[in-house]
This record gives sequence, C-alpha cells and structure tokens, in this order.
Amino acid sequence: MSFPRFALWSLCLVPAYLVLAAVVPPFDDEFYYWCWSRDLQWSYYDHPAMVAYMIRAATEVFGHSVLAIRLPAVLSSWVVVLVIGWLSRPRNLLPLVLLSPMLTFTAVMVTPDTPLLMFWALYLAWLVKTHERLTPSAAVATPRLSLRWWALGGFVLGCGVLGKYTTGLAALAGTVSFLAAGSPRRWFAGYALHAAVALLTASPILVYNVQRGFAPLLYQWGHSMSSPEPGVAKFAEFVGCQALLLGTVPFVVFVWALRNHRELLADPRLRPLACLFVLPFAFFLFKATRGHLEGNWAFPCYLACWPLAAVWYDRVKESAWWRWGVRAGFALPVGATAFLAAHVIEPLPVVPPAADRPARQVAKVEIAREVADDLRAAGYTGPVHAASYQWVALLRWHGVDARQIPGATRPSHFTEQPTPPGDPDRSVVFLEAAAPQPGVAELPGFGRTRAATSFVMQVRGWNCTVCWLVDCSERGVGLGRHRRGEVAGRAAPCTGGPAR
Repeated sequence: MSFPRFALWSLCLVPAYLVLAAVVPPFDDEFYYWCWSRDLQWSYYDHPAMVAYMIRAATEVFGHSVLAIRLPAVLSSWVVVLVIGWLSRPRNLLPLVLLSPMLTFTAVMVTPDTPLLMFWALYLAWLVKTHERLTPSAAVATPRLSLRWWALGGFVLGCGVLGKYTTGLAALAGTVSFLAAGSPRRWFAGYALHAAVALLTASPILVYNVQRGFAPLLYQWGHSMSSPEPGVAKFAEFVGCQALLLGTVPFVVFVWALRNHRELLADPRLRPLACLFVLPFAFFLFKATRGHLEGNWAFPCYLACWPLAAVWYDRVKESAWWRWGVRAGFALPVGATAFLAAHVIEPLPVVPPAADRPARQVAKVEIAREVADDLRAAGYTGPVHAASYQWVALLRWHGVDARQIPGATRPSHFTEQPTPPGDPDRSVVFLEAAAPQPGVAELPGFGRTRAATSFVMQVRGWNCTVCWLVDCSERGVGLGRHRRGEVAGRAAPCTGGPAR
C-alpha cells in the first residue's frame, strides 16, 4: 500500500478513536489536567504545560465534556499512526501494531503523553528527513538545508519538552544520530540553531522553575530518577508490562538493532530510528533494574521501534518459524485489547470489583456528582477540602470549590497556594476510606466534627469503600443527611461486600 493510500485509510481511525473516547470511562488525571487548562500557567508542578494548552483549545471550541477534553488525544494518536505508517516500509505489521492497547484504549486518554507522543513522532520524522537530505549522493548534489528547516526541528523538539520532560531523551538520542552521521561541518551550524530554538521554545519551563526555586524540577527528578526498590523483580515487572501492552517483538528488534548497529547507523533513514529506539529503550531497561517504572514511560521508544521492526520482519518473513513467532509476539497486546473491549461492553466476572479500575472510576465520578448535589441543596458555596489531588479534580469538574489539604498526600498543582491552617473557611472536608465519629472526632487543622454524610462507593454492586463529607464548621452548613451504608458511632470503611 502506498503512503497516500495509507494516509487516507488512516482517517478511518479518527471516528473509531472518537467512539473510544466517548465510551472509555474518564480517569482522575484527565480531570486534573482539565483543571490546569482552567488556570493556564507557564508550567505546572507535576509536568510542563502543553497538555493544558491543548485541552484549553479543545474546550474553548467544543465545550466542557469528557469527549472535548480528549480531542487532543485523538489528534495526537492519528498523527502518531500517520508518522509510523510513513516511516514503515513495508507496512505488514501495522494492523497488529494498531491493535495494541497503546494505540487503542490508552490512545484516547488525555495526559502529558498526548503532546509527548505527537511531538516525538513529528521530531522523529524531521530527523529522518534531515539525515536523508544531509547524505551526499553520487547522482544528486546534496541540497543545503535552510535555516528555517533547522528552526522547525528545534521548535518541534521544544514543543515536545513542553509536553513532558521525557522528550529530553529524544534530544540526546538525536544528537547521537548526528554524531554518527559524521562530517559535522555539514550540520553543526544548523544543529546549533536547532538547539537554540528548542531551548527558547521550552523556556517557559525555566521561567516557571526560577520563580519557584526549581522545586518542580527537583520533584520530577526525584520522582523519575530515584531507585527505592532495585532488583530483578522490578525489572521483570517492567518487561512483563511492556510485553502485555506492546508484545515481545520490540525486545527482538532491540537485540537485532544492537547486533546490526553498524549497518543501521550507515543508512540515513534508519540511523535516527535506531538511535531514538535503542538508546531510550536501553535507558528504561536499565532504570527498570533500579526500581519501579510506570508502564507508559517507555511508550515514545516504540514510535521508532515499529519502522525498524518492518525492516527486520521483511528480512525474516520467508521463515515460517519467524512468521509464527511474530504472530505469537503480538498475541498478548491484541488479546489485552480484545479483553478490554469486552470488559467495557460488559464487565467480565474474572475481574474482581476491587480490581476493576474503570468501574471504580465511574463510581468515583458519580460520588463527586452526589457531593456537589448535596452541597448545592444545602446552599453551601464555600471551599471543600480533600486529601488527594484526584478528588479535588473530580469535585472541581462538578463545580465544587475544592482544595487539596497540604501534606495529606503528595504535593500537586493544587498545593502550590495552600489555604492557611487557621482559615475559618476550612469547614467542610471530603475523605475517602476514613471514618470520623460524627460529633466526636477532630480533624487536624479543621477542628471538631459537627456532622458527617457518608457515600458508599459501589463497584458493580459491591460496596468497596466509604467516602465522607464532614462538617467542621462552628454553626454547621446543613450537611449530615444519612446515606446508604452509613454506620452510626464509629463508622468503618467498607472493605467489600454485596450492596444491600
């Protein structure tokens, strides 16, 4: 299939992604990034700001809905597929790649990975084109790359850094690709301009961190580079997670690329692909030996992996053994996608309610809505304090003036300007899996509990935990209505059991 035909065919993915975006339950962090978009800044405590800008643009045009905030993810995923298709020759493996969870369910969730993957893909395409144009040909004179072209690459790279700090790995791997190309006189001046434009584009992050004494960058450095649990178990966990989400083919391609690195680095089209897959993937494999890694952290590596896999598979596909092995290598991710699709349509009994994260998310959104309704019914418009940024985001989505309690859980964007402990407005608190005794217990920083309303979180008919809306005001704000599952006296959170 020619690339123009593939590009037209890829447009069919857009409505499919829109359907997925509409049916996959929204997750806490998506509401958190929506909150960012309502308070645009140079950057944020947790991540750079690009995801907030993208959500703000989408919601300004299409309104505030889960589908609207996920439109950037739909666009990003389509761009990623387009770039992978353009770089892959031949495209035999693409149907299996597109059925992996990375390019189905996770592709429609809006996170900092949304701009990261889109701009990483665009930067990868820019690198390939740059290396091809830098390579002298016996038949055609090598054209001189314009300053605009170099500046374009720097802008794309800088936008990637504004998406997520992980783009720094693309910058390092891209530099190695130019060093491997040799003849620095052909590219050094342009590359210096490219680097300057990238730094200028990403400078809002520097401004933001200077204003805050570099606390956000230090937090992210500690979060990503700390190694609290080194060992074989964490490495096996990472490898297993990647095999489940993307299959075993990337590990085979990684070994093949290492063994054939001279050949790959000599080819101007494959050189940046090899660098932007092998080097970041090796880094994540090493990091996995030092501690826990989130499953999505290595996703950008695979944008260069699949075009390399196309080259590798084209060489081994004559072997029936390898053809069978490749199909088997995709069995886990394709099976995971099918399993998730079936579970979204009808919850599968093999998934216990306590482990059913999508259903739990639906229950959390519903509880946040009920809390908002109760507060409006009581005529209360003041602040509601919650322990975690996730609950603050959910409550804000439903129109509650929610604030995070500093020090209760990890810091976030919400704790950058904490409410002083002695503020008289600190009167209503929302707690999950906590059990104050109404009229007796005291909450640190809030005072005596006057009344408490319980909300039982039901997941597929099972009571999984109890949430409380606690009134700590001096005169009361009209809360305290009884809810299903409330227990008199010392109320213990539900640990599981069928709803009655």
